[in-house]
Amino acid sequence: MGKLREERFIIKVVEMHYKQGMSQLEIGKKLNVSRTTISRTLAQARKEGYVQIKINYPDGAMTSTETILEEKFHLKEAVIACVKDGEDLSEEIAFYASDYILRTLKNHMTLALTRGVTLQKTVECLAKDVRLRFLKVDDVKVVPLMATTNIPLTAEKSYRLAYSNYLIDEVAKIINGNGYQLLAPQYVTSSEIKEHFLNEASVKEVMDLARAADVAVMGIGTVDQNSAIINAKLIPVEEFERMQEKGGTGEILSHVVNKDGELIEDDFEGRLISLSLEDLKKIPIRVGVAYGMEKKDAILSVLKGQLINVLITDDNVAEYLAKV
Repeated sequence: MGKLREERFIIKVVEMHYKQGMSQLEIGKKLNVSRTTISRTLAQARKEGYVQIKINYPDGAMTSTETILEEKFHLKEAVIACVKDGEDLSEEIAFYASDYILRTLKNHMTLALTRGVTLQKTVECLAKDVRLRFLKVDDVKVVPLMATTNIPLTAEKSYRLAYSNYLIDEVAKIINGNGYQLLAPQYVTSSEIKEHFLNEASVKEVMDLARAADVAVMGIGTVDQNSAIINAKLIPVEEFERMQEKGGTGEILSHVVNKDGELIEDDFEGRLISLSLEDLKKIPIRVGVAYGMEKKDAILSVLKGQLINVLITDDNVAEYLAKV
């Protein structure tokens, strides 16, 4: 008899909460018991199978794949963009990246960024977000993760813009933060010159800020003929081909890594002014933003190296990563 009475009470609480939409406090008042008793009863109902929760996912939802990627690659979060015919995937990716930036912003934090076409679209999307009207954050520092790239004068204006210091200053302006610049070339002619730059007070100060960043948002590049390193004419083609021969698969912060995410040892590294991968790994939130099946192996290499712990990508790449 006691069991039947207990069951009747559980069913009554379950119906009041899930069918009638009553809060735990309201149920407690009506049944003359504490809110804690109602909370325990609902937990017991789920545990013993009186309640089974079914989520009806909207068409195109990739939540289960996101969970697979999070567990497989030890990610804090995977965000997968899906588009219907005629929609622009780059715009969708840019929205999710700008959304991530907005929801992680906090007072007195440091946000570090790379450059590139994907990041430029992200900044454009950020500038249009209506939530900026309600954004109240104080003393946010916006810093670059690498030194300055000098894009050839022959490149299109939009491409030049994507690899300029403009992105750092623009984000700082949008969120009413403070922008900082690394006043050094990204690639120099010798390791001695690199050391001179790194020891300059103005350069060292910003590199130290980048090392201490709370959040880093980065593009991920390929090591093929369409790579950002080649398009920006950052290094001579023969050096680039040498990195390919050494097993270069992915690029992040202009560092080239192999299929397992390990740094390719090369003279190029001794002349590159960019946050090291060891220092990158110490940043608590490391967001990789990349999409398109042509980048799938580059993204996988960066994931294997645990160089990022948040991934924003598209559904095709996500399905590939989930199965590989």
